[in-house]
Amino acid sequence: MKTVIFTVIMTVLIASCDFTPPINRKIIDAQNYITEQKYGKAAYLYEDILKSNPSQELRLKICYQLGELYSIYLGQYKKAVYYYNQVKELTEDPLWLIKTEEKLADVNFNYLKNYKDAIKNYVRLSEFTPKLKNFDFFQLQIALSDFYLNDKPAALAQLTKIQSDPNHEYFVRSFYYVGLIYFEQKDFSKALYVWQEYIKRETKKEYIVQTKFMVANAYESTENLKMAYDIYYSIANDYPNPDVIQNRLNALYARRVSRRR
Repeated sequence: MKTVIFTVIMTVLIASCDFTPPINRKIIDAQNYITEQKYGKAAYLYEDILKSNPSQELRLKICYQLGELYSIYLGQYKKAVYYYNQVKELTEDPLWLIKTEEKLADVNFNYLKNYKDAIKNYVRLSEFTPKLKNFDFFQLQIALSDFYLNDKPAALAQLTKIQSDPNHEYFVRSFYYVGLIYFEQKDFSKALYVWQEYIKRETKKEYIVQTKFMVANAYESTENLKMAYDIYYSIANDYPNPDVIQNRLNALYARRVSRRR
């Protein structure tokens, strides 16, 4: 499917740009390499085209394709970031800027774990006017980036902003992350309260099971071993890794027996 998308985009590129036959040939060869899944050779040809000083329109499209090749197929994310940033320098077209900023945000957040730059990307996306379709997602990603940067106050502030709007797409899910912040701060009573509120609202089973695991963990951390045991036991058949639950149950049982002696 991705190869088909590349071929379609480059066919449009050939039809819409005015360039010399040698460049035309190289682009066709690059398409063929993509079809053959020889992505490194395709990237080499595209970079060779850039050295020949093509028109700005062609340069823009080639840079975007290189960003796609390096991020999706070749796993060279820093190179992908370089070429996506080149696109931003070559155009002020909002459509190009939005999709490129989204690509940068995804690479920085999910692959490079460069959360500082991811925040910049998501903030830019959240500032577009009119508000973009994925505005709510961008807000959540800013909060998560702050969380992974260990800036808990900033993460809480962003999550609180989300919770001020009951219609926000991530209104419910934000409770989980607030609880997670309190848990990491070892404020287990607050974490338990927030997670209990979350479980009341959440409808996705996998999220509920995940949260109950953390609730049991919080009870275990406060030495409420019976409550922790009961909750672990209640999710034993639903948790994705049964061995983890069984190990927790065995350890808790041993601790409870030891207490009675």
